[in-house]
Amino acid sequence: MKILVCLLMALSAGAQAAEFAVSLAEAERGALEVSGDYRSAGFSARAAEAAADAAGSALYPRLALEGNLRYAAEVAEISMPAALGGGRPLGDNWTYTIGPSAYWTLDGGVLRHAREAARRNAASRSASAEAARRGALLRARTAYFRLQLALEKVYLIGESLALSESQLKDTELAVKAGTRSRLDGIRARQETLDRRREMIRARSELAGALSALSLASGIEVPRSGEPPLDARLSGRDYAAGAPLVKAEKYDDLLARLMPASEGGPGLPPGVKALEEASAAALASARLYKAEKLPRLVFSARTSLDYPNGPNLYSFIQGTAGLSLNMPLFESGRLDDRERESRLAAEASLALRDEAARSASRDYYLALDEYRALLDEQAVNIEAAEEAGEAAALAYAAYKSGGATWLEVESANLRALRARTDLASVNAGVLIKLAVLDSLK
Repeated sequence: MKILVCLLMALSAGAQAAEFAVSLAEAERGALEVSGDYRSAGFSARAAEAAADAAGSALYPRLALEGNLRYAAEVAEISMPAALGGGRPLGDNWTYTIGPSAYWTLDGGVLRHAREAARRNAASRSASAEAARRGALLRARTAYFRLQLALEKVYLIGESLALSESQLKDTELAVKAGTRSRLDGIRARQETLDRRREMIRARSELAGALSALSLASGIEVPRSGEPPLDARLSGRDYAAGAPLVKAEKYDDLLARLMPASEGGPGLPPGVKALEEASAAALASARLYKAEKLPRLVFSARTSLDYPNGPNLYSFIQGTAGLSLNMPLFESGRLDDRERESRLAAEASLALRDEAARSASRDYYLALDEYRALLDEQAVNIEAAEEAGEAAALAYAAYKSGGATWLEVESANLRALRARTDLASVNAGVLIKLAVLDSLK
């Protein structure tokens, strides 16, 4: 029986020790895989690139195999004197022609401007895909940093709860011994209950942060009847059956994202997309203007034909041709289309300028907030150190009779809040760096 109990305890400990560890890189990869916006923009960009390649191919000669087979029920005849053999058909019921043909279009720049418009449109789509990629990464990073903050809050409250429970035991023993009042015992228990209540709320927030990360990255998170818990709190009595979650360290993530705060703002892909869209519209305007010029199409062909007039045999035929097309009157269609394209280009430029100003404003706003958080963090570090020391001194003074329990409780709460503020600002710093990186 003892062996069975020990085995069950070992299995329980092993199940509890299992951790769900997720890295920022995994979250980023997952975000790009599940983001419908990014995948759609990527397909659209590749489609535009294919269209640009197709538009470019029109500049070169086109070679085709052409053929025609025809049956005529009646064949015309030519009347001839009987001395010359009488009437003679001018061909055969069956006629065919087959052979390679080449065409080359020479115009005033229509095809060249069409290729330029397609290339610019492809560049705009590629920039839009990059904007979607950055958006997906920003959402995943923000969700990850909030998960990291939720984990830190759970851990800090867990440590504070452990301290409250330890102090509660000491106080209850002192109350039983008669060295402390019943009121001190009640206040110590109330403080412990406050920490337990805060732990329940913090674990609920952690569950929400896990769900948000799963939505942003597609990562499957553990599901259990118990709310999740920071892996550093493994082994606590309330950790039984709870999914243990672990994230990367703050310092590692900070080192990775720190370069985003250097070098000033770049050209965001959303701005580039509008700039390329404007260039595509201008190329279309030049295309419509060029359509007013003559267009020449040179053709050459060699074919096997049957019949050769009234002679019923196949023969090789070579042909060449040159055709000219020039619009004379179209009720202003080309002028209207050219004006439409130029106005569309101006509209895209106006949006580009506005987007560039907004991106620059957002970058410097995020940079100022990032620097303010760094300044605040320096204060928070000092405050957390002093609050922790003050809490320890307050409890030592209480044990020696030099302080009241209210002072101990106040010092403990101040220490918890100072460490929570420190964690919150850490998350804020990472989020601002992620925003700066998305605006590069």
